[in-house]
Amino acid sequence: MLDSKLSTPSRLKPNDRILFLDFDGVLHPDDVYRTRRGLVLRAPGQLMMHAGILVEILKNFPQVKISLSTSWVRILGYRRACAALPPELQALTVSSTWHSRMPRAPLEGYDMYSRYQQIRAAVTRAGLTNWIALDDDPFESWPDHDRRLIRTDPDLGLSSVLTQDELQARLRALMETE
Repeated sequence: MLDSKLSTPSRLKPNDRILFLDFDGVLHPDDVYRTRRGLVLRAPGQLMMHAGILVEILKNFPQVKISLSTSWVRILGYRRACAALPPELQALTVSSTWHSRMPRAPLEGYDMYSRYQQIRAAVTRAGLTNWIALDDDPFESWPDHDRRLIRTDPDLGLSSVLTQDELQARLRALMETE
């Protein structure tokens, strides 16, 4: 049974240390499609196959909270997207960049923005200063001047040791900020 906190996304607080988390290309390969049977990975492996890696990394950073920056929230809703994660990550998840009160029509509002713009909007709304993002950023929407993105290889995601090392270094730096 899902925790009751999963039914409604919590608000982020300005002093929170946030990891904006994408799923596709991060927790499993980016080859995910919506079918009549639900979301299906059309690559070797399984959905959320690298989530355990993130669980282990975040054990060393208990102050970090997760905000979902994945299209899964838009497609499935916050509760179902969060429920796809292992319980350890569900417990850390406090929000998402998309909320049900946003327009659902395609190419309206939220859908017009890049992932970077979606995250920046959430950051601005919450007044966040301590955050990073883990995303494969397939459209390369992230501006070069903003170094808060840990860009994953869309096929390897968090299985890449280099990505794991970069994430840990960025999390350590995030803990050192005021």
